[in-house]
Formats: sequence, C-alpha cells, structure tokens
Amino acid sequence: MRRSRMRMNKFFSDALKMSFVANQVIGLRLLKIATGGAHGRRESQLMVDEKIKAATDAGMEAAKSIAAGQPHLAADRALAVYAKRVNRNHKRLTKG
Repeated sequence: MRRSRMRMNKFFSDALKMSFVANQVIGLRLLKIATGGAHGRRESQLMVDEKIKAATDAGMEAAKSIAAGQPHLAADRALAVYAKRVNRNHKRLTKG
C-alpha cells in the first residue's frame, strides 16, 4: 500500500511538472504561430505531427507495459513519453 501511494505521488508530481512546462510550450507555440509566415505554418504543422506521434508512442509504451505484465507502470511510461516531448519542445522554443 505504501509503495502504491508513493508511486501515485510521484506520478502526480511528474504530471504537475509537465503541465507547467506544457503551458509554457503552448504559449510559445501560439506566439510563433501568431507571427505568421513560413515559421508559423511550420510550427503549426510540427505541432500536429508531434501530437499524433506522441499519442501513438505513449499508447505503445502503455501497451508494452501491460503486455509485459506490468500494468501498474503503464501510466508512468506513457507520461514519460509526453514529458520528454514537452521538454524537448520547451528547449527548442526558448533557445536564442
């Protein structure tokens, strides 16, 4: 029971951290899209492509966890996929 609670606390903590960074990424992307031009169109297309790929990859990670007999890790592994993508986008969008 204690391990389960600790794992859940870590999951919620990781999700909260990711949500703050994701909010920044959304703002940065909207700013870039609002400026228009080729960069704005490219960002729009990149955003859609990345969302589809991230959803597919996260689903696959969750399915692999379940197939491996570790369903308790499915949500953590799916979240890790999204967190990695969000952090990568944040880094890309905030570089000079």
